[in-house]
Amino acid sequence: MKTNKLEYQQHLVRLFNDTIPNLKLTAGLRDFAGQRWLTRPFDTKLWYGMAPYVKEDFGKAIFAVNTAGVESPLEKAIDAATADFKPLAGKSALVIFSDGLEMPKAPASAQAMKAALKDNICIYAVLIGKDPTGEGKELLDKVVKAGQCGFMVKGEQVESAAGMADFVEKIFLGPAAAAAVPAPAAVLPPGAVAQLDTIYFDFDKYNVKPEFKDVVKKNADYFKANKANNVLIAGNCDERGTNEYNMALGQRRADSAAKALKAAGVEEKRIKTVSWGEEKPVCKESNEACWAKNRNAMFFVMQP
Repeated sequence: MKTNKLEYQQHLVRLFNDTIPNLKLTAGLRDFAGQRWLTRPFDTKLWYGMAPYVKEDFGKAIFAVNTAGVESPLEKAIDAATADFKPLAGKSALVIFSDGLEMPKAPASAQAMKAALKDNICIYAVLIGKDPTGEGKELLDKVVKAGQCGFMVKGEQVESAAGMADFVEKIFLGPAAAAAVPAPAAVLPPGAVAQLDTIYFDFDKYNVKPEFKDVVKKNADYFKANKANNVLIAGNCDERGTNEYNMALGQRRADSAAKALKAAGVEEKRIKTVSWGEEKPVCKESNEACWAKNRNAMFFVMQP
């Protein structure tokens, strides 16, 4: 996989893209490879965006990037990204994949970005390469610190799916939203932007079990920290029982979850419930392991 630094870098960026949760985002992909006579008359290029984030299109842009060169003018890319971000409302994240070598002007550009965007920007970095002298880490540390929020990781820390998932979660969901996890696009109901942790029920029961109290609290903490979003709770059942019975049981499960969420501090007016009965199983095999997964209540983050 690591045939050269550029290919390794692109591999990590592709994994990053694959791991981004199903959220409504505006995204951009910008390189910083410097100029090359005739073939590249620019220091930095915006390969994607700024545009609504579409995972497939963003992935195509990653494959299209060809930045092999001798220069790495990160400061030019940061300056350009500052202009990219300025028209946007809300919080933004700059994520840099780089070896951090021979780019001494980058921290000053990061400071200028912070001055321009203030609390609306955080800067993150992924250090590429072995960095035996520590030069790259030192440089990227300065860039990240200029953002006053964000952090740096080594490429080896985000090579795995689990490592990248942790990195992405901290960027896009943050401490207050640690309970949030990406849901498959097909599962999200209309108006939903993300799915939080799910709770599960015993057969033919609708009481929230003690082992899921912490899950409810984590979900409640998310909504208390994100007051612009409401919640939809969907109750689900396994395939056993009649459709009518399961629709009623699913509603009781959703109502029980809603009551627990309210008790954890979320206003009742922000909570809506629905029963999907047995109509939307997450597992379609006819065995107890699958049935257990389908006896649940799902929490969805709704658009403001």
